[in-house]
Amino acid sequence: MSREERKLYESFFKKVVIEHIREARLEKGWTQAKLAEEIDVSHEFIRALESEKGKDTFSAFTVWRIAKALDVDLNVLLDFDMEAFRTTIEKAMQVKHNA
Repeated sequence: MSREERKLYESFFKKVVIEHIREARLEKGWTQAKLAEEIDVSHEFIRALESEKGKDTFSAFTVWRIAKALDVDLNVLLDFDMEAFRTTIEKAMQVKHNA
């Protein structure tokens, strides 16, 4: 796997993790502010994390703290199926090399 492919997979992985965080937070009935308070970060951090652009500068420790606060297994937040993105990645790589 090339460096470019790894970067694309990482980008998709982060978006999936963020979506899992949002889903778990909503299932618990928590606001972004409540989650921020529980893990001792700013509300702005959680808002940026869950925004459409997504904050992609979060640590594994932060995800672990979120999992603990939401009382979900860390694997639930980190669940990612590389195969589901393979076609998208391959198309992106073809476009990039043909440009």
